[in-house]
Amino acid sequence: MMRTTRRLVGLTVVGALGLAGCAGHSTPALREAHETEERLSEHSDASGQPTSGDEQSERDAFARRAIERLRASGETRDIQYDATGFLLRLGPKDGNSGDTVFLSNFFDEYLASPPEQRDEVFARLTRVRTMPALPKTFAEARSKLMPVVRGRTFFEQLRLVVKSGPGTPVPIPWKPLSGFLGVGLAFDGPDTLQYLGPDELARWGVSFDQALDAALGNLRQRSTEKLVQLAPGTCESPWEDNYASSRLLLEEVVRGCKVQGAPVVLAPHRDLLLITGSEDEDGLRRVASRALQAVMAPRALDGRAMRLSPEGWVTFMPERLSNAWADFRKLELFTRARDYSEQTQQLEKHFEERGEDVFVASFTPYQDERGRSISYAVWLKGVDALLPKAEVIFFMDPALGDEAPPVGIARWDEVAKVAGKLLAPVNGLYPERYRVQGFPTEEQLARWQNDPGDLFDEDGP
Repeated sequence: MMRTTRRLVGLTVVGALGLAGCAGHSTPALREAHETEERLSEHSDASGQPTSGDEQSERDAFARRAIERLRASGETRDIQYDATGFLLRLGPKDGNSGDTVFLSNFFDEYLASPPEQRDEVFARLTRVRTMPALPKTFAEARSKLMPVVRGRTFFEQLRLVVKSGPGTPVPIPWKPLSGFLGVGLAFDGPDTLQYLGPDELARWGVSFDQALDAALGNLRQRSTEKLVQLAPGTCESPWEDNYASSRLLLEEVVRGCKVQGAPVVLAPHRDLLLITGSEDEDGLRRVASRALQAVMAPRALDGRAMRLSPEGWVTFMPERLSNAWADFRKLELFTRARDYSEQTQQLEKHFEERGEDVFVASFTPYQDERGRSISYAVWLKGVDALLPKAEVIFFMDPALGDEAPPVGIARWDEVAKVAGKLLAPVNGLYPERYRVQGFPTEEQLARWQNDPGDLFDEDGP
């Protein structure tokens, strides 16, 4: 995730962020589309934070230094820097396929570290460039298998990173968890955590579920330490082993926190699991406050909450009148904006490489002077575009000029009812997107322009 995005949301919660990552090549039509979006973002530079150009320079400088350290450590393979994906591609060696080093987490850790500790970030980076060979048999690997809980976006967008495109199988097997999280498998080595792909499972002759059962058994053996009590009925995980979030898969761990109502958990970071009760107002506020800090840290996961039901984990949001609702709303919008931002960058690169002029519209959170918040997207007339599922749509006609106001404003639900055929869901994308199939009629736009309704549809935090 872009550091500017994190800083802006951390300070203003949602103030009109310019989240889209621009591709290296842009046609006049796409440039005009992005400029139209930016004109609606009234506060994108109001905080005095670094611009996207400043941050790109920092990221590029970090990548150059990473390459230098890899060379100094003895790496002789060809190294290609992908600025859009913010990763390094290392060429094949000794008959094996090449390696990919993802730089985002290392970069965030570098920025968060004091100067005297930043060299260790590069030391870790050089250690993970080549994964060790996995055991040849399941019996040998079994004791080192671990379940990994990550944001669903991590698993879904891998297909874009490895250039297989939307709608194709992901490179590593996983299963969804409560809609926005996912569970995968990893081999826990001494210095690296290596995600398992379908080839490894096939070679071992085991299914994903069989390997997951073994991994859960290993996790259970590592989870005998008691939870840390933040207050009566509110707990957090004591583990800092990359698998704290995975403990939500162990019901006995979750039940170890005696809560009011049904258990509610947040996994904002791989090293943090928060637990409280659905009927504990103070507990909900406490875990939300902790989660708001954790989602700003490197290697964050997801800010949304889940409640344990008889059917398993389901999405949870406090009642609108709850004092905790505002913070849970911030966490939801922050996470959705981050996920869409990362997806936008990958999709722009995907279409650029194929020579397709497709406008990937931004998901933009916004907060008004009363503290009420919405998310919005821009639908441009005459532009082939993919829209995120935002709460509000601004309809713009570029032919009317730079200063022209929207020709219509409507909530997403209203648009879907009336102009549903103009929005075609794109299969295989998460977060969900829709390809526009035209533009609303003058009659529809007139209704939305004259009576857009209460866009916020909320009474404030």
